[in-house]
Amino acid sequence: MKTTWRVITTKSDAEPWWFFEGWEKDIDREWTFNNRDEAVETFLSEMKRFSERYPKAKTKKFHSIAFWDPEEVYFCEACDDDLQVYYGLVIFENEQPMEINEDSIITEITNRMER
Repeated sequence: MKTTWRVITTKSDAEPWWFFEGWEKDIDREWTFNNRDEAVETFLSEMKRFSERYPKAKTKKFHSIAFWDPEEVYFCEACDDDLQVYYGLVIFENEQPMEINEDSIITEITNRMER
């Protein structure tokens, strides 16, 4: 089986690692790669772009990152409450969140999360 990678960005009221039913409708942009290095490069580039735009960020196992501005909320009629808007970034390997074990990538992600 040929290995493929995918990087996606989302906009949702849930952090990107939850994958609730129908989460695919929240996909804003998507890239598909046959080369792992290109996928990681795009993931890190998008991480930089989001981290410069949004003041808050949290990661889940380094393959998923949520970015947000505490001031950006919307009113949910069904739940009668304000919900936070999250911008998500996820990297997949063969349609599963990619395991990231390389110290250099983890360090870069961690440094951006600590800003």
